[in-house]
Amino acid sequence: MPRLPLAALLAAPLATLVGLAAPQVGLAADAAKQPVIACEGNERNLQTYLKIHKVLFMDRDSTRVEEFYAPEVISHNLDSGGGAARPVKSSAMAAMWAASKKNDPGRVLADDLILCTGDYVVVRTTLHGTDNTGVEGWPATGKSYAISATDIYRFKDDKVVERWGNADLVSMFRQIGYTLVPADKAPAPPTPPRHH
Repeated sequence: MPRLPLAALLAAPLATLVGLAAPQVGLAADAAKQPVIACEGNERNLQTYLKIHKVLFMDRDSTRVEEFYAPEVISHNLDSGGGAARPVKSSAMAAMWAASKKNDPGRVLADDLILCTGDYVVVRTTLHGTDNTGVEGWPATGKSYAISATDIYRFKDDKVVERWGNADLVSMFRQIGYTLVPADKAPAPPTPPRHH
């Protein structure tokens, strides 16, 4: 079992999930479940979020990012260790979704709960995937996982302008076969073979 330094958890960007593909077991049941939705009086932002879920999160049509996101979004994304808010250009998000679709065409996000109030939509999602690209230089384990994630979106003029997000990466690393250890106890990833 590979030993991954704890620091890797904090340094792992959301893009760590880009190379992970969906497992086949139990997916149909989870994907078919309808989320609990509480958005009375805020149907416009709800409908925009539901389009985002389909077009960007499931289909990963990176050509349509600017339809749903402002040219620059304020990100409070905790998946990469938190820290101060930072601006993220929609072009960077488009590149992330394009890579995700290429590396992981079968990944599935199943919304469990959607809440709306004012300009905000809060979503709890279950992400299903399989480690098929490896993490931090380690080879892929081929193991499947299911983790929860929570995202908060602030909308203005029918577009996302700010986002807070986190995912249970500790569970993901454990499910795909890693043991998290202090950095000074973790071995270096294996060196890939050289091809001549």
